[in-house]
Amino acid sequence: MLSLKKLIKILKALADENRLRIVSLLKSKQDLCVCEITAIIGLSQPTISSHLKKLEEAGIVSFSKDGPWVNYSLNKEMEAEVGNLINSISHAVHADKKIKSDILKVSKVSREDICKK
Repeated sequence: MLSLKKLIKILKALADENRLRIVSLLKSKQDLCVCEITAIIGLSQPTISSHLKKLEEAGIVSFSKDGPWVNYSLNKEMEAEVGNLINSISHAVHADKKIKSDILKVSKVSREDICKK
């Protein structure tokens, strides 16, 4: 059972368009690095990192190191209530033009190509 304080932290983390876009990306593809998310969403690396930090602090995303990359994924250990909330929100925003565009881009983005630049 989530405490009220934890729920408020989660809702605040999700109450931002770009963080919802990141969550939608991570729902469609696990293990995205900051450079891939930056290329898809079009914000600066520090801004994306800040959004990821807020999502991490809320327990929504987790990360792991893979050579030169830090991979972000939806937290596999999040509470069931949080997972259900994210599924509901994802369902509610799936038809949004930006979300659809982001998800189309995720299959075309290549960290190797991005990092060569």
